[in-house]
Amino acid sequence: MSPDASLAVQGAVFALLAADSGLGALIGPRLHDRRPEGAGFPHVVIGEASCLPDDSCTRAGQVHVLTLHAWSRYRGRAEAKRILAAMTAALHRQVPVLGGAHACVQARVTYGAVLDDGDGVTTHGVLRLRVVTEAITPHTT
Repeated sequence: MSPDASLAVQGAVFALLAADSGLGALIGPRLHDRRPEGAGFPHVVIGEASCLPDDSCTRAGQVHVLTLHAWSRYRGRAEAKRILAAMTAALHRQVPVLGGAHACVQARVTYGAVLDDGDGVTTHGVLRLRVVTEAITPHTT
């Protein structure tokens, strides 16, 4: 199995989102890899991630699932939905450059939802991204 590509995937996803002018117009510079205390609204957090091996006959590979969160205090769900749409446009079927020993084979948004937060004020958008990576160097036998 190749070394874990999860940090490279997270960095590439962060870079794609940070560079997207449509998303930037909605959230400004409020893109985080951990939900900060006292963060302004709206903001986006690259949250939970999982990684499973997915080797082929010739190359080591992995499947990554990242959960991204959008937080909004706009009255109603419209702002959170616009943010999820912008994130989807920036990430779905894009091929982020990972660098190093890994390449991205596929990236697809697989889930999106907008929920009411327990505080009765905040709207929470959830987006799941599935990224398949493979080692650049083939298996050696």
